[in-house]
Amino acid sequence: MRESSSSSFDPYSWRNFYFHVDREEATRLLCQPDTDLGTFLIRDSTTPGSYALSVREELFGDQQVRHYLIEPIEADNGKTNVKIADQYFVDIPALLNHFKMRILANVSLVCPLRKAAINKMIALYSFEGQEPTDLSFEKNEILDIIEKPQEEWWEARNALGNVGLVPGNYLAQFDEVLMQRDSPDSSVSSENRLSGASVLSDTNDDMLSNAQLSETTHMPTLARVILDRRPNVYDTEALRLKKGDLLKVTKVHPSGICEGILNGKRGTFPFTYVEFVHDADTAATPTPV
Repeated sequence: MRESSSSSFDPYSWRNFYFHVDREEATRLLCQPDTDLGTFLIRDSTTPGSYALSVREELFGDQQVRHYLIEPIEADNGKTNVKIADQYFVDIPALLNHFKMRILANVSLVCPLRKAAINKMIALYSFEGQEPTDLSFEKNEILDIIEKPQEEWWEARNALGNVGLVPGNYLAQFDEVLMQRDSPDSSVSSENRLSGASVLSDTNDDMLSNAQLSETTHMPTLARVILDRRPNVYDTEALRLKKGDLLKVTKVHPSGICEGILNGKRGTFPFTYVEFVHDADTAATPTPV
């Protein structure tokens, strides 16, 4: 762990640093190994209408993370400013910019805590954002999904670290297992891992054939798992799949994500992990769906 000597974050993108966590979870996240001093996040305060700034300030002891209340204050001109301790600022970006260059209790603000990715997706189409909160992307671009605030609009991060909302139906599940499946030595070079174009070309035929099949298949229907899948722990909606399992598919989205039921549990999974089966194929498989 080290204290970085310079700050390079954009204070006007402060919502990228916002976490839906409480004080205890913020402390746990910021105390993870290799977290630099000056790493911070913004969260909701227990004080209604206020935020909290949580900052890693010490390497050891009981004060490794300090929490600062950011209060909204109505100014004489009717506008809402913010207050931290006894200092006033016109808005949160101004506050963050101030403490990029000045010390809080022990450190200045160096970098925001990086949000963990729920899963990795690849763009099937290009998207040009219409709102300031949207994240534009190109076809074949790989994105990290870091939150799903709405069913159809997800919060994503691109390779440059930019964060914004993206339409879920423009994306398909990206998984290195699919790349390794057709590799003779089950190895993937670092160049291929970063190449969205090569990933899409390797898997596109499978995706299209499954999509076309789903359009002609009456739902709900049965499917058999053809690849093991252990989803990210942060993706609470995803089903854990084991090769040979039989499950019921209730819906197939254009993005390639399926909804289904496995052992009484409802959840989601990429359709590239299953194959549709006929009733005759399931006669010897007693797995409940």
